[in-house]
Amino acid sequence: MTFETLYAKDLMNTQREENALVIDIRSREEYYKGHWTGAIVYPYEETDSWGRNLPYRRTLILYCDHGGTSMQAARKLGRKGYRVYTVIGGYEAIKKIQENYFKN
Repeated sequence: MTFETLYAKDLMNTQREENALVIDIRSREEYYKGHWTGAIVYPYEETDSWGRNLPYRRTLILYCDHGGTSMQAARKLGRKGYRVYTVIGGYEAIKKIQENYFKN
């Protein structure tokens, strides 16, 4: 495997511990409706330009809506030598973590 998976509950710790760049690969419209705090948006449709814009030596954490598309993107980046994670369950899982965090 050229990438690793990550549960949404572990996103914050991994982001902090590895100084990871979190990337939302959904559309810009979806991103602006809601996203993980600190995430940047690079829509999946723009993957051809990713290599020119992503820091090679930094750990990347990708997420999409449910996890399938980010797995495809993570596989591509992993083959290019990036250290990359994908969030299992995507933004749907992340939203649940955020909702629970703000409840407490």
